[in-house]
Amino acid sequence: MRPRLTSGKAPALGTVRGSAWTALSALLFFAPWLCAQDDLRTLFPLQAPIYVGDANLSRLDLPVEVLAACSADLSDLRILDAQGNEVPYLLESGPESNRAVEVVRRYALEIVDVNRARSDRQEGPSIYRERYVLAAPPEVTPGDVWDLTVQTNQPEFVRRIRVAAAGDGSEVALIDDGSLFRLSDASRERTRLTLPRFTAGRLIVAIEGEEGVYLEPVFHLETSSSVPAREQARVILPVMSRQEDGRRTVIELERPRGVKADSLALRTSTVAFSRAVEVWDEGPGASNAMQGSKNLYRVQASAAVEDLEVPLGGVSGDRLRIVIDNGDSPPLTDISFVAGAQRPGLLFTLTPQSEGVVSGRLLFGGGRAFRPQYDLERLKGLLRPPRQGQQAQVAAQLYAPAVARLGEITKNPEFGDEPVLSFAMRPGGVVDPQLYTHRRTLRLNPSDAGLTRLTLTIEDLAAAQPDLRDVRIVDDQSRQWAYLTEQGTARSTAALDVAGVETKDGVSEYDLKLPARPVTIEQIELHADTEFFDREFELLAERGDTEFSLFTGRLRRRAGDRRPVAILVDARRIDSLKLKIHDRNDAPLALSRVEASFPAAQLYVAAPAGEYTLLLGNTEDQPPSYELARVSTAVLAVRSNDAQAGPLEENPQYSTGARLAMGSGPQQVLLWVALVLVVGVLAVVTLKMVRQQPAGEAAATQEPRSSDPGENS
Repeated sequence: MRPRLTSGKAPALGTVRGSAWTALSALLFFAPWLCAQDDLRTLFPLQAPIYVGDANLSRLDLPVEVLAACSADLSDLRILDAQGNEVPYLLESGPESNRAVEVVRRYALEIVDVNRARSDRQEGPSIYRERYVLAAPPEVTPGDVWDLTVQTNQPEFVRRIRVAAAGDGSEVALIDDGSLFRLSDASRERTRLTLPRFTAGRLIVAIEGEEGVYLEPVFHLETSSSVPAREQARVILPVMSRQEDGRRTVIELERPRGVKADSLALRTSTVAFSRAVEVWDEGPGASNAMQGSKNLYRVQASAAVEDLEVPLGGVSGDRLRIVIDNGDSPPLTDISFVAGAQRPGLLFTLTPQSEGVVSGRLLFGGGRAFRPQYDLERLKGLLRPPRQGQQAQVAAQLYAPAVARLGEITKNPEFGDEPVLSFAMRPGGVVDPQLYTHRRTLRLNPSDAGLTRLTLTIEDLAAAQPDLRDVRIVDDQSRQWAYLTEQGTARSTAALDVAGVETKDGVSEYDLKLPARPVTIEQIELHADTEFFDREFELLAERGDTEFSLFTGRLRRRAGDRRPVAILVDARRIDSLKLKIHDRNDAPLALSRVEASFPAAQLYVAAPAGEYTLLLGNTEDQPPSYELARVSTAVLAVRSNDAQAGPLEENPQYSTGARLAMGSGPQQVLLWVALVLVVGVLAVVTLKMVRQQPAGEAAATQEPRSSDPGENS
């Protein structure tokens, strides 16, 4: 179990922020790539030929290989025709995966003529007759099957109905003796009649009944068609890391940004199991929330009975963190995960060529292009329910066009392989390494786009200021390189050693040793051998010389529940931690393991490959101000590689004298000099006053001697 995280406090500058200014700045940076048609071809590293067989609207379902290479919003896609001209398209996600869609076409019928008459009878109630001539809409085609719907405000009625098609001076009966009714039970009514196929331009409807009123209805024609369910894309997500964390298995998966995962399926060779599984959204732009949880199981008998799929919410980060609760069971074997995702498609028109000749070309990938603004995008509104009338007719055409075929994917020879972030790959101002108490060596290996990701450890965060204002990445010439910071999108876990336990007056006090100090804790998990307990507790923390209560409550575990007990706390920076449990007359809890969850931070660096140094620990530092922050949205939209970091160590270049010489140091030196001078002056004045005191006064201060010889003896 893990807490839901809110966005952490990040530096005022150098921090990820989304805004209109960000988008405008990004446009200014990328504008040189978007100036000319010739430049368009240089933006995309991959290409594939497109084959169509119809000059009308065609649809190309994007394969997984294309989705995995594109940005999250699929903005880096373009279609060129056989002459190399850009072709507008509509990016459409289509029906929900594995679910058919009903498209309903509904038309109001115009009443051309109406005739109402009442026939009185001596031996019964009067008969009310209504005759309507309706104009059928031009969209009615001979192959459609239509329903005639009758809407009226009358709460109860029973009527006979006759429907005929009129044309060329003749009538053809469609329904000769039908019935309409609505009874007091609202669920019992018939106001819809299915008509045989007809081609006439008018309908004649005759209604008669005895309730003493006319129905005065409104008529509609409706027809529906079903769009087949679209096959769901299945993508194996690469495993980035796996840890056996006590009684849990924690796995981090890489999610291609272009793959919108709707579900996650577990694959394992374990024959029989039942495990609680949580899926967390992580990485740049992530929601920092659990996106799915479910108890997955498999029972292998004569046939396998299993449920191995977790539905997911709106994942947005580039990683998924999977937490499997193993309890006391061994971890699952041969684990892998398959994401289920919708397969969006492109709707466009291309001129078909002869058999085997390419009709156009798909360019994609690279993350360098902005989402095009084609007029076809306006048709998306017609695909949203309710799909009625002309909207439904357009939706039916958009959902079921001719299918285009994509050829072999190859590298685009016209692609300009300069990193997309090359504009930002320049050193900044020089910093003095003597001002920083700690350092870590780095090896940056940027992605093709030019971005490297560095995750700060617990020790890094302890050495740095809480808002990371004193974090710098420098080269061998002490020049700093720009980075973006994301806090709250990642976290780390560590075991807390129980340094000592003291029990007195029914209260047990556990001294929990932190992995570094100071640290910020979000959650603590207690693993206890005791099966059932319900006790008061208090978490006590220290910061500096101040002790305070971090959290109070009750520790509860039901009988038969072996899961660890989680304590969520307000994230605060602390130096030490103690746990007090009120046992009263019960035996103290035997804690087999204590784990803590710490918020982490990630730095995204735009710099060439090479050796660098991470500097931390300067209380006088100010937050960095990098131009890169103005295009943070564009920067984080590209892929990044992980940096290789050496161990954190004390900076051998650190100098206290250099620290005092910078920032507020001179003021501190002047203060100490002034204090020393004041003390010296006071000492000199006091000594001078003592030396100038009269001798008689000095003698008077001595005790008088006794004249008794006995005392002297």
